Amino acid sequence: MRGHGGVYMSKKGIFVYEVISQFLAGKFSRREASELLQVRERAVSRMARRIEKKGVLGAAHGNRGKSPTIKKSAFFKRKVLKLVKERYFDFNMLHCLEMLNTHHHIVVSRETFRRWCHEQGLVKRAKRRKAVARQRRERMPNPGLLLQMDGSPHKWNLRDIWHLISAIDDATSEVPYAEFFEAEDTLGAMKVLRGVIEKKGIPFAVYVDKAGCFGGGNRQKYNQFKRACEEIGIKVIPANSPEAKGRIERSFDTFQDRLIPELRIYGITKMGEANEYLRRKFLKNYWDRKLTVEPRNPESKYRAVPKGIDLNEIFCLKYQRTVNGDHTVSWDAKTYQLDWPKDRPIRGHKIEFRVYPDGNWKAFHAEDPVSLKPVFKPIKVRTTKQDEKRIERTMRRLKLLPITEYKGQSLRYATA
Repeated sequence: MRGHGGVYMSKKGIFVYEVISQFLAGKFSRREASELLQVRERAVSRMARRIEKKGVLGAAHGNRGKSPTIKKSAFFKRKVLKLVKERYFDFNMLHCLEMLNTHHHIVVSRETFRRWCHEQGLVKRAKRRKAVARQRRERMPNPGLLLQMDGSPHKWNLRDIWHLISAIDDATSEVPYAEFFEAEDTLGAMKVLRGVIEKKGIPFAVYVDKAGCFGGGNRQKYNQFKRACEEIGIKVIPANSPEAKGRIERSFDTFQDRLIPELRIYGITKMGEANEYLRRKFLKNYWDRKLTVEPRNPESKYRAVPKGIDLNEIFCLKYQRTVNGDHTVSWDAKTYQLDWPKDRPIRGHKIEFRVYPDGNWKAFHAEDPVSLKPVFKPIKVRTTKQDEKRIERTMRRLKLLPITEYKGQSLRYATA
């Protein structure tokens, strides 16, 4: 999309342009570019021709901003799903599509029908999955092109279950960063990726499973880890099976086989000491010397962090809240008053709360920090007649006489 004085592109478009530019420069093969972009090799050739002809605008899809000509109407969709729900609820998807075509003369593509049924939960699951023939995938040629990330829960100190989150370079098998955590959560995944960036640079892509902290399960629409990767320009590629990211899975076997006995021998039982030993001793003295390999192309593809980018403002948790009509905003079960000029109302605007790993948080409006003042609401205490009788009994037992003077909302008593 063209704007005043420049061209605006999405993070995906920039990623496509960078990969195709490397392909045109002869630094990527057609197959390597297709794996990074998750498209066929013929699509890589078409993208290359468009970028050669149009430049950076060639990375944008030609149908961007256009409505599909074959898009089905909402009425047609409701009619199809009603039939599936009322008559064909126990049919598998292919059989159901055949019945719709034969008996109701309904023609819809298989992929569209599959998507509609998945949205409404009208999918009959297969009893068992068919075995898939797998082929060996060659390593990436350059370090920094692809990192595999995952977590491994285990009793690493033979007593407590810790979660080891680590990243491994697909080209060299180097583990640039790894750390033990109490749980495999979003902040832990962010800390590991940030450690890789601070040590090596920004990778092109990360290969992860469909765990919740990486954007799988119920977090597919919005995930803090994927959001941070998009902001800094990292492609997140989900794996459909453990075998797909076998390099990181096999590394955990080695960690469990060698690291656990070493921690026991040296009497390391606390997580902080284990993390210190893991990074300063185990990875440096054993892993980097014994298990890493030479890449086919030694040129590093790790990118330097651009100037003006603060990693603290990227690798944090971000939440949106709407400004109320009285310029208050609710956050963490509390109400805050915005310190905002009265001649510039922002009712209905979004305030972004950023929660940092140390527990502190800040509020921003359009990337500008805003000041908030807590609003204290009075708590109404209601007493019943039973409460009053219980208080009187307690007073008589303690021989207290009430003083009928209120000072500072407190009732004082004197001894009899």
